[in-house]
This record gives sequence, structure tokens and C-alpha cells, in this order.
Amino acid sequence: MKWTLWALIFLVFVTPIIFIGKGIDHLDIMKDRYKRAVDAAVDAAVKYDCYENEDDITKMGTGFGEGEDDRKNLAIDKDGMLTWFYRVLFRNIGMDNDELGQLNIKRYIPLKAVIGFDRMIIADVNDNWSQDIYYTIEHNGRNYNLTLSDYMLDTDNNIWIKDLDAGLETDKRKELLSTFIKYKLNQALNNRQNFESGLYYDVNISISDIDKKTNNIEGINFIVLIEGLPLPTLNPYKQEKYFGFSLGGSEVSR
Repeated sequence: MKWTLWALIFLVFVTPIIFIGKGIDHLDIMKDRYKRAVDAAVDAAVKYDCYENEDDITKMGTGFGEGEDDRKNLAIDKDGMLTWFYRVLFRNIGMDNDELGQLNIKRYIPLKAVIGFDRMIIADVNDNWSQDIYYTIEHNGRNYNLTLSDYMLDTDNNIWIKDLDAGLETDKRKELLSTFIKYKLNQALNNRQNFESGLYYDVNISISDIDKKTNNIEGINFIVLIEGLPLPTLNPYKQEKYFGFSLGGSEVSR
């Protein structure tokens, strides 16, 4: 009788731990799966041929530096990138032939953004792109549009100058640019339409030539955050759900 009682006590205390443990393991597996799928998808998105012909390159390039010859000044096809991102993502998570499932997954991809040479653009959950978001700052009483290089547009006089000509040290310019981009990305994320997860995000990136980390923006980038479908925790006492989110980004090269 005593052994039976102890066996029951063991089951009462250990079984929930096993279920919770399995739920955590399942969540970790899904996080890793999303991470690998997103990394592959953003990489594919920036490496396919974005340009249809030479005329499009010239036409689309207008405004990305306004003629300044810079290695970061590239024209891109944002819709083409998005198409390839989804194509590879859905294939990697086994949903390439499930149109209904794809629509459901898209509800949990709140951020798709292109960080361009002199502006950024963000797509919402319905893949509607925002208007161009210029890197606008105010410095010493004057207004400027920053770029990924040391060139900046003096919007008061509509002329291109270098950062040092405006009395703006390079490190300070990079700090201002990083702050601006982070603010806009986080604003889009935390004002998203689908807030089922209740999570607030803080995308932390920087503009730096010294610290070569994956969260740095060196040139034109395509960035995506995916929450993924909610996962039950298998906790028998609480009906909780977790979201296996992942952030991925890749740089567009010539």
C-alpha cells in the first residue's frame, strides 16, 4: 500500500514536469526550424536576379544617392525579393503546396523591410509596402537625409555634402543612422496588426565598419521577423501558447 501511495505521489508531481519539458523541447525545435528556414529564405531573396533589363536598373537607381557613385548604391526589386523569400520559406517548412496554410503563416510575419542606401521601406502583414522612409535628422539647426555612406543630403539647400562638411563626426552619423533605423523597425513591429502573441520586440542593429557582427548593417539589406504559429506548451494546468520567433537578414550584393 505504501509503495502504491508513493507511486501516485510520484506521478502527480513528475507528470506535469514531463509535459512541460516536452513543450519546451518542442518550442526549441520549432525556433531552430524557423531560424534555419528564415535564414535560407532571406539569403535566397537577395541573391536572385532582381533586374529585368538595363532600363529598369537605370530607372530604379534614380534617387538612391542621386548619382553619387557609391558601392552601397544599388537598385532593388522589393517585390521580387519578397516572392523568393516566401517561396523558399514555405518550401523549407513543408508548406509549399498549402495555400491556406501559407496565408495563415503570413499573419505571423509582421516585418519585412528593405534597408536601402538613402531610405528604407517596410511591408506590413499583408505585404503592402510603406512609402519611402528617408533617414531624416536635424543637426545644428539644419535638416539632413543620411545615407549608408558619408554622403548626406542637405535638404534645406538640396545639395549633397559629406558628413564632416556639416560638422558631423562619422561615428556620430552612424549612431544617428542606427537609432533612426531601429526606431522605425520597432515602431512597425510593435504597432503590428496581429498582436496575438502580446510580445514587444526590440530589433537591435548598428551601422559600423569596426564591429563585424551579424546585427550590423553594412549595405542594402533585406530583413524579416517571423513569429511563427503559436505552439501549445503542453502544460496541463495552463492553456499557454508560445511563439517561436526568429529574425533574419541578408545583404544585397552587386
